[in-house]
Amino acid sequence: MHITIDGLAKEGDGVGRSPDGRAIFVRGALPDEKVDILTIEERTKFLRGSVVSVLEPNPHRIEPFCIHLSEGCGGCSLQHADQELQKQIKLRIVKEAFERIGKFDAFSFGYGGGVQPTRYRTTVRCSVHNGKAGMRGFHSHDHVPLNSCGVAHQQVEEIMVNSYFGDIDEVVIRTSSHSGKSLAIVSAFDQTIKTPQGVQVVTVNQIREGSSAYIVEYVYGKEWRISAESFFQASPEGSELLIRTVKKIIENNVSASASMADFYSGVGIFAGTVGSGRQVTAIEQNISAIEDSIHNLKNEIDHVCSRIEKWEVSSHDFVVANPSRSGLGKQVPKIIAQTGASFVVLVSCDAAAAARDARRIVDEGFELGEIVILDLFPQTSHVEVVSTFSR
Repeated sequence: MHITIDGLAKEGDGVGRSPDGRAIFVRGALPDEKVDILTIEERTKFLRGSVVSVLEPNPHRIEPFCIHLSEGCGGCSLQHADQELQKQIKLRIVKEAFERIGKFDAFSFGYGGGVQPTRYRTTVRCSVHNGKAGMRGFHSHDHVPLNSCGVAHQQVEEIMVNSYFGDIDEVVIRTSSHSGKSLAIVSAFDQTIKTPQGVQVVTVNQIREGSSAYIVEYVYGKEWRISAESFFQASPEGSELLIRTVKKIIENNVSASASMADFYSGVGIFAGTVGSGRQVTAIEQNISAIEDSIHNLKNEIDHVCSRIEKWEVSSHDFVVANPSRSGLGKQVPKIIAQTGASFVVLVSCDAAAAARDARRIVDEGFELGEIVILDLFPQTSHVEVVSTFSR
């Protein structure tokens, strides 16, 4: 089937129309291309296809550097687009989400930079089969074995490739680019597990029973303890860019004495940088992360271990919210309004969630300001969206 690609899905698939009018999502196709495709899945309202050949390529198409992409690895979906096209794709994904999901007609948005395109990931989640680490296939649970990974930090790649993980299903590999210490967090104990020297192997159950497992990273001039069950960005470079972006926004929009509420505060990255010298309340429900935050920031801020929805609301001048990929809880925009804050920064790692949450915040009486798109996940369709609101 020959089709023209005129759209883009948020996972990076090209989108065209089949002869019967149904949308067809094509992995490996880029906007403005004419492709010959093979249908691999058929549903009532849409189809999925794979590229057989590219008849009229986008001028920004390049050869993927990873040999495992053609084997079905689901880790990277945009390696066939150069960096300029990846940037334009991510801007387009965010723009379309705010128009279609957020129902915004006009808004200011722009690109705020990105991290190096390779070797940036210091944390990688891998599937395991026959003792060897790999990645899940795209849109499947199939295991794709790897003997290299170009987006992984070199030390993470070494652990992935040169370890034997026994009879387990999954491993999370995390390394510190600052100290070199590495963790392998495995789904279950297996005495046959072997890793390169110096890697701390710990099971999920051991962590939950109190075993100590953490790395120390260096970001924005500070050391940060990050425990195995605490969230951290995929790279310290990404955290640095995110902090600098949010700090600049705050410095340009609120006074130096303004108080800050840090929602979903994690290990304290924003509270300890953007909030430095301010009165800060950091709210986080993950016990591991709040313990890291207390270790990292001591009594510089007020730490609250709670879901945002259960927090006893108090007044603050501005709010920084950095939720997980699913976005803000449904009641959180109302809670933001109840703080009395006149300015809000929302950090989202999913364009659809960003647009939905932006609409809910605006419905609470705020006005959408600038939107900054950061590329913290090169070679993938994932974006980091920093949105601002004022009233």
